[in-house]
Amino acid sequence: MGLSRITCYDGVGCIGGNKILLEDGDSKLWLDFGLDFGRMGAYYEEYLKPKSCIGLYEPIEMGLLPPIKDLYRTDLLCELADPFAGVHAQEIGKVDGILLSHAHMDHIGSLHYVRQDIPIYCSAMTLAIAKVTQDTGGDQYCYTSPYEPSDTGELRAAYYGRNPSVAKQFVFVDETPSAEFNRFWGMTPSSMTEKGRKHEAVPITTTSKCGGLEIKRFPVDHSIYGASAWAIKTGGGWVVYTGDLRCHGTQASLTWKFAEDVAALKPRALIIEGTRIKDETTATEDEVKTLALDAVKKAKGLVIADFGPRNIERLVSFLEIAKETGRKLILLPKDAYLLEKMALAESGIPSLDDKSILIYNKYEAASQNWKKMIKEKYPEGKFVTAAQVAKNQDKAICCFSFFDINELAYIKPIPGSIWIYSSCEPFNEEMQIDFERLSHWLDKYDIEYLGGNAEDQGNPFHVSGHACQSDLLKLIDIISPEMVIPVHTEHADLYTSLLKGKCEVTLPARGMPIDL
Repeated sequence: MGLSRITCYDGVGCIGGNKILLEDGDSKLWLDFGLDFGRMGAYYEEYLKPKSCIGLYEPIEMGLLPPIKDLYRTDLLCELADPFAGVHAQEIGKVDGILLSHAHMDHIGSLHYVRQDIPIYCSAMTLAIAKVTQDTGGDQYCYTSPYEPSDTGELRAAYYGRNPSVAKQFVFVDETPSAEFNRFWGMTPSSMTEKGRKHEAVPITTTSKCGGLEIKRFPVDHSIYGASAWAIKTGGGWVVYTGDLRCHGTQASLTWKFAEDVAALKPRALIIEGTRIKDETTATEDEVKTLALDAVKKAKGLVIADFGPRNIERLVSFLEIAKETGRKLILLPKDAYLLEKMALAESGIPSLDDKSILIYNKYEAASQNWKKMIKEKYPEGKFVTAAQVAKNQDKAICCFSFFDINELAYIKPIPGSIWIYSSCEPFNEEMQIDFERLSHWLDKYDIEYLGGNAEDQGNPFHVSGHACQSDLLKLIDIISPEMVIPVHTEHADLYTSLLKGKCEVTLPARGMPIDL
């Protein structure tokens, strides 16, 4: 058996963007392959993006991707700009797999670029969420549509008539997809139409090994369903990777069970997140629901619930609030499509057949294929227009975000309406600008705003998806690893002082191997 080592190419000194390479002899696997929002925001914003027609060039030039020549799709190489010219590029050879922790973009957001033949390991729920995200407009996380050079050299989508999209190879460790899940996996919204791009399905496989190494997957509590931690048996001992986790959600018991189970493996190394290593306490999801319920009971008009697009735990809380207050929970079509497909991966997901759930029908010139599928499947009475909501504002909770704010112009909220901001606090200048615009809309219609803001980072209507300091330290104490490697944090050095005399702490440096 050869040398075992860990190299953190991202997720170092920042929150998110995890791209961690684990090597053990000839075996190589990645732990997540996410988008570094901090680095992305340093160079780009909403209307300034990398030129997709030049492929890999800007992401590698600006440090959004590690310069590894043989890791990426060859159809994203553009003859007009060599992405590896002038950078210290390397080749790593065969990659046995990518182990995904969950479907947040800072953990899967760079899968678009990786080679088609690299297997991707995850939970069924993570795959369901990732595919819905792509189906409804995201990058190519789950299936790829090839690019080809134009007459002038820029890349463009290859002609759909003779170039089908192709599914990536996904692998489950301890789950078997149902027939319904396989049907969902085997098609795309485009392939369901007569003139759309055809699709080549690649069956999901199940295994307990990656590159000859034994692997174990553990469900954990996070602000998105399907989150997993991983353990990999290397020649240097078991390596455990937490992904993102917390101990204060409705599935907190999963996180504690994970810690107890991996403790039995006597791990050599624990790669652990540290988003909130400075925070000593945290609220719970139940506390958020209690406060939101009280606010909704007092509201005389429309209620808008603004929370993360894939935070189904928060959606469930507001669904329960709607039922307790005699209101309907009104979802956007994208939320409805997500719920429908998540139910194929796991039981207990709210059903669109629930009479307390309605779907908001926006004004739009054209409807995307996935949206047409939702509209065709459910009866007309399941959908409501702005005019219908306007007439029954005291009976509605609309699940809107800032990007749906102009719906207020059509609903015209009545006095006594409230906007509950139940998501993360603004963490950059662009988000603060959004909050200023939001305030203009709310002022125009005299809507009361409830939630956090830039000046006061505390938000009683939101809890983090990440464990606080005391919980992180308790997890480490239970797991009892020989070495701790902190990632996904701006304060990795705190682990050194907090764990002094208890275990070895190795602070990763970007692109520098850590030998086990």
